[in-house]
Amino acid sequence: MNRAILSALAALPLALVACKGGSAAPAPTSTPEAAEEAGAPHEVRLTAEAMRFAGIRTGQIERRALGGGVAIPAEVQFEPSSTAQVGPLVPGRITRVAVVLGQRVARNELLGVVASSDVSSARARLGQARARLAAAEATLRRQRALSTEGIGAQRAVIEAEALVAELRAEVEGTQRQLALFGSGTAGELQLRSPIEGVVVAVQAALGETASADRAVFVVTDPTRVWVRGDVPELEIAHVQVGSAAIVRLHAFPDLALTGAIVYVAPALDERTRSLPIRVSLTRPDARLRSGLFGSVEIVGGVPDERVLVVPIDAVAMVEGQPTVFVPVGGTSTFRPQAIELGRRGGGFYELRSGLAEGAALAVSGAFTLKSALQSGELGEAD
Repeated sequence: MNRAILSALAALPLALVACKGGSAAPAPTSTPEAAEEAGAPHEVRLTAEAMRFAGIRTGQIERRALGGGVAIPAEVQFEPSSTAQVGPLVPGRITRVAVVLGQRVARNELLGVVASSDVSSARARLGQARARLAAAEATLRRQRALSTEGIGAQRAVIEAEALVAELRAEVEGTQRQLALFGSGTAGELQLRSPIEGVVVAVQAALGETASADRAVFVVTDPTRVWVRGDVPELEIAHVQVGSAAIVRLHAFPDLALTGAIVYVAPALDERTRSLPIRVSLTRPDARLRSGLFGSVEIVGGVPDERVLVVPIDAVAMVEGQPTVFVPVGGTSTFRPQAIELGRRGGGFYELRSGLAEGAALAVSGAFTLKSALQSGELGEAD
């Protein structure tokens, strides 16, 4: 086993340099100073040809929004408050369609007109009530005049006042009813958009009967969408309201949208044994459409949080300790540096301690460097 590893390493023009007399060195410690106190900090020296052959590249510790994490299936949906189902509150016949599919409309803009017998009846009741009210008000004025002159009885004044109040209430109630219906002129209902948005459904034709149980027009604000996901039971420990998330869509592979979890269901779906969540996007893309499928990557933290990161290919386990290799005196000699890792996202780990921002390190080829570091120690075991 040891000879096989040494043979593989010998294929590379590597030179292992062990300080403190070249004896086998202990596992790397958290700082170079501590390593020197322990007795023998290792250094791995490579030629330019060896670095090219092994794919070893150097870079720096940087900050970025940590992507990746737990990925779950997801679907884009319109926010419920961004969609309006518009239809008549009473049955009627469609006499006008004022918009077309895909048209952008303003709030309170006319969508269509419905002629309704119920509206006609309400308008007739309103006219009758107004006529009776006018007569009652005239009677009240006359009774008050007679009462002032001492001719009429006070009781007649009180009865006239009560009738006027009753008829005024009837008129106001009928007016509110017509306003609720959306009444226009005569027996017509005007269907108007309650929100600004785009007409995404027109379920109407001239002469067709419209009823209260079916929307005639559907208007939605396409900029207000959220993403629904279903978290598997074994992954729910990673989910909480406010956690950052990245949305990727099958239709647009290069699109990565940041957002945050705004809703976590209180119970699992019994059929799928998954936990429904909803993600609100920070900056929705104009290409988003309700019904698009993709995935949600739950990364934790907060949206757009930038943390110190280290590439996954830069990390190797040395004596059970996550370790990277930092250049010493140039780019061809590397020293192991123990670090502490946090979350994993995409192709990076969160770096919690061990190196500062801007510090140089080998961003790839950590396994090769680890093998070269240990080759001397393995060779002595033969």
